[in-house]
Amino acid sequence: MTEDLAAPVWIDTDMGFDDLAAILLVLAHRPVAGLSLVAGNCLLAQVGANACAAAAVFGWEMPILEGAAQPLAGPLVTADYVLGDDGMPGQGRKLPPTDRRPAPGAVAALAAFLDAGGRDVLALGPLTNIAHLVAARPDLAGMRLVWMGGSAGRGNHSAAAEFNAAVDPEAVAAVIAAGVRIEMVDLLACRQVTATLAELAPLRAEPGERAALLADLYEGYLRIADDGARPMALYDPVAAAALVLPGSVACDPARLDMETRGEHTRGMTVVEWRAARAAPNALVSTRADGARIREALMQALIGAARG
Repeated sequence: MTEDLAAPVWIDTDMGFDDLAAILLVLAHRPVAGLSLVAGNCLLAQVGANACAAAAVFGWEMPILEGAAQPLAGPLVTADYVLGDDGMPGQGRKLPPTDRRPAPGAVAALAAFLDAGGRDVLALGPLTNIAHLVAARPDLAGMRLVWMGGSAGRGNHSAAAEFNAAVDPEAVAAVIAAGVRIEMVDLLACRQVTATLAELAPLRAEPGERAALLADLYEGYLRIADDGARPMALYDPVAAAALVLPGSVACDPARLDMETRGEHTRGMTVVEWRAARAAPNALVSTRADGARIREALMQALIGAARG
C-alpha cells in the first residue's frame, strides 16, 4: 500500500488523555483535517468539552464536530469506572474550560472530507460514527480506516471484549459488512507499548504551562496502572503511530468478525488468521515497536508543549 505521508488525516475520537496524545502524535507528522466526536470514554458532552478545551490550549484550528451520543443498539457504557467522569484522570492540572462548543454534523463533515479526496481515517473510540457514515454513504467504504479497538485474544472490558468494540459491537459489525477493510490496532499490540512514571522526566523538564499540563495529564493516565507501580499501555498513540510512523506497527491479513449476541462474548472481535478457512477482510496488528513509538510520542508532547 502506497502511503502519502503528507496527506491530511481525519480523526474520530472519544477524547480521553490517550486520544489527546494520539492527536498530538499525528499533528507532529501530518495535518489533521477535522475531529469527529463519539461517546465512549465519557458522555458526548464531556467528549466535546475535552476536545474544545484541548483545541484552545494547543491552538488547533481544525473543525470539531459532534457525532453519535449513543451506540447503534443498547445503552451507552462509558469508561468512567477507570477514567472518571471527564475521561482524563489528571495528577494536578486539568484542561481549562472554554466557551467553544463542537459544531453539529460529524458524519456529513467526514463524508465531505472523503469526497474531497481524503482517505485516511483514524478511529480512536467506538465505531458508531463510521457505521452511520457507511450506512448513509456506502460508496465511501473504500477509505483507509485505522482503528484502535478489538483484540485478537483476551479483552479488557470483559474477558472476551476490548472496550471500544464492546461499547458498540453493532457498529463494528456494520462497518465490516459495508466492506471497509479495517486496520485493527488491537489490545494485544497496544500492550506492547508501555510507559512508566520515570519516563515523564523530559516533559517535566520543559518550561511553561502547557508542558506542566501535559505532564500532569500524562501522569494521571500512567497512575491508572496500580497508581503508577507498573507500566501502563499507551493504546490510542499506537494506532496513531500505525498511521504516521510506517513500520512501527506490523499487521497481517485476517478474517475479522464481530460477536454481537454471545452471553459471555458480546463485543468480542473474532480473528481468523487461517486464510484457507476464511478470506481475509482486515489487517490485524501483530507487533508494535514500543521503544520507537514511546520516543516519538514524547517528542510530539514536547513539541506541543513548546508550541
